Amino acid sequence: MYLLIRILIVSLFSLPVWADEYLANVMQHIAPPQSQLAINIWDIEKKSSVYSINEQTLMQPASIQKLLTAVAATKQLGTDFYYETQVYIDGVVVQQQLNGDVYIKFSGDPSFTREQLKQLLTTLKTNDIQHINGNVILVSPTSESLRAPGWVWDDLGICYAAPVSDFIIDKNCVRASLSPLADNASEIIIDAQYPVEISTKAVFKPNIDVTQAKAQFCELHMQRFDGNHYRISGCYPGNQTISLAVAVNDPSRYAKDVIKAILNDKQVNYANLIISKQSIPPSAQLLATHQSEKLPKLLKIMLEKSDNLIADSLLKKIGQDFYRQTFNSDNIEGLDINGFTMGAKALQSILIELNLPFNDANLVDGSGLSRYNLLTSAQMLSVLQLIDSDTRFQYLTEFLPISGKSGTLKYQQHFNKPPLKAAISAKTGTMLGVENLAGFIQAKNGKHYAFVIIENGLTPDAKQTRLAPFSALLLRRLYDLQP
Repeated sequence: MYLLIRILIVSLFSLPVWADEYLANVMQHIAPPQSQLAINIWDIEKKSSVYSINEQTLMQPASIQKLLTAVAATKQLGTDFYYETQVYIDGVVVQQQLNGDVYIKFSGDPSFTREQLKQLLTTLKTNDIQHINGNVILVSPTSESLRAPGWVWDDLGICYAAPVSDFIIDKNCVRASLSPLADNASEIIIDAQYPVEISTKAVFKPNIDVTQAKAQFCELHMQRFDGNHYRISGCYPGNQTISLAVAVNDPSRYAKDVIKAILNDKQVNYANLIISKQSIPPSAQLLATHQSEKLPKLLKIMLEKSDNLIADSLLKKIGQDFYRQTFNSDNIEGLDINGFTMGAKALQSILIELNLPFNDANLVDGSGLSRYNLLTSAQMLSVLQLIDSDTRFQYLTEFLPISGKSGTLKYQQHFNKPPLKAAISAKTGTMLGVENLAGFIQAKNGKHYAFVIIENGLTPDAKQTRLAPFSALLLRRLYDLQP
């Protein structure tokens, strides 16, 4: 009888304590010696903590911050939200001539493409407009804030850190290639449709192996100049052509040049092509509209592919919508409600309105690119708990990358094979020195856990020489946790 009672007591009350002790013991063997860790593991069914360490320590979140953006966008913008890009005419058409102006209103649609822009401008010809006896005006309340504070300088010329503007065409990303010449010099090959200039002084080093490039100080550098001009210098190991993905430096200039090329190709004449913050005149007639996919589709891409441009474009929209509702028009005047600062402040305010403990966080952007972002694993866990429990946000779990199946976890070593394959749905967060993971796991015992694993201070050398990522080692132990 005594033994039976003891067994019942152990089974009913001691599992969380046992699991905590087990994982604490595991940590002694797998915790990296140099990295800083913050961890939360939560039993979803029992609504109780299984294990935590440093849960109140502020850490760099990297791209797991996109979970915050997804929640705030759902709350503030709603699942029916979409971007619109529009073409208006203000004037009278007589014998293929528009006696007036054309207005093109951009909205910061991160999915807007050159082909979609062509389709919009084709409506000029279909409405019998060959000549514009006025201006083509690109309308946008453009913010000077194209990049968030704390974005790393070295990243700014690369497409994953493309500037966030109302003017976005093909993700503000230019594709080119760097190819070797006979004398180990190089040339840039770029499609004529890209109105940018890229020159090169780079050289190829066939006698240097890729693995030895760092030791031989052989690396490429890119300089950015006004007018979307770039210069590649330095060296590259080997003699194989490499692909380049260059972020547009001046989005408004780029948009003007693209529109100029399209109108010239369609042989549509006009007086001037200008950018203006002025409003569309009430007398203007809407000629054509392009609508993006609705918010859920955008969030699916953002979370699965860790799309920074979508995240930060949505952050700006969150700020615009939040502060237009908060302030009247007089109070808005003079405020940059289209910038990162107001967007990040709105993001934090919305999370606090949802009763999440984000008062002490430091939120700077929506993507997690900024090194100034700081939050705790406990705060991130509260977001996962909200997503799991609140019907307004539960659909977001369907968009998380699945280990070995989709998104940024599809090909990750140690996650793309048993036992972790298909057991995890989580958002990754990776940058130099940072490797984070936040999401859900179904363990072998059938239980569901929410987890946050934040690892900061991971050196490139330590990452290269380790046997497996720390998060994979810990989640393997959690997967095997006995009931």
